[in-house]
Amino acid sequence: MATRDYVIQEQDILFTEDILEACSGTYNDYLLHIFITQGCMSFTLDDKFYQAQSGSGIILLQGMTLHDICLSDDIKAVVLLKSRRYHLAHPQRTPHNIKGLTYYYENPIMQMNAQDMELCLRDLDDIKNRLSQTDHIYHQETLDRSVENFVYDIFHIYSKCNSQQASKGGREALLAQQFVDLLQQYVRQVRTVEFYADKLFVTPKYLSRICLQSTGHNASYWITHFTLSQIMEELTGTDRTLTDISNDFNFPYLSHFTRYVKQHSGKTPSEYRIKK
Repeated sequence: MATRDYVIQEQDILFTEDILEACSGTYNDYLLHIFITQGCMSFTLDDKFYQAQSGSGIILLQGMTLHDICLSDDIKAVVLLKSRRYHLAHPQRTPHNIKGLTYYYENPIMQMNAQDMELCLRDLDDIKNRLSQTDHIYHQETLDRSVENFVYDIFHIYSKCNSQQASKGGREALLAQQFVDLLQQYVRQVRTVEFYADKLFVTPKYLSRICLQSTGHNASYWITHFTLSQIMEELTGTDRTLTDISNDFNFPYLSHFTRYVKQHSGKTPSEYRIKK
């Protein structure tokens, strides 16, 4: 569900069938969902080679850039692009939202069965229809619900893929999963790598190395990312006072809370609440 002061803009949700355009630098600040319905494509990502066939879904997080893209002559695909602004304003309360981030960095391609693909394409058609219904009195609300349904269906498909992957994973995969679980439990109270490393019986350096290998970011990045995401949800989705939110996240003074949000988001907490 959208945060309370969010107003959708024309460029927040886009569709295209042009994979090369979608993967160009123009949309680096977008989250991309690519669904191949015919043909195949290959690409490199972080010096790794990937190949996706018909029936595959590709998820690219913001900042993930493909290189050496090669498309078959008969390729057909549907591409959904969601802006970072829209993504941050619509947090989903599910562990798969967090664990999915780490999974997608290592596994950008989802191999889906026919039923999963049909489900996603049906969701995308619904989003397209809602986008066009600008005269609907609840246009934004119905569009948000359609996107939300799509996201939860993706989480459902992801959960199956992740279960299969986890069964093959070793200690590193288990450690990353446990780190995410601890973040969900303690991130509002503690924001030091040492705390989480101690809980996992590893050194802070080792924990950061595992995170970097698995996701492209170290442990400190994810602690900040999850903290800021939850703070944004409180600021834009509730009427709690800044002091209450600051206390909830264990900041000793409101000024420290304000400085933290400003440093990591570019805006003060109050600025997030100006627009109603």
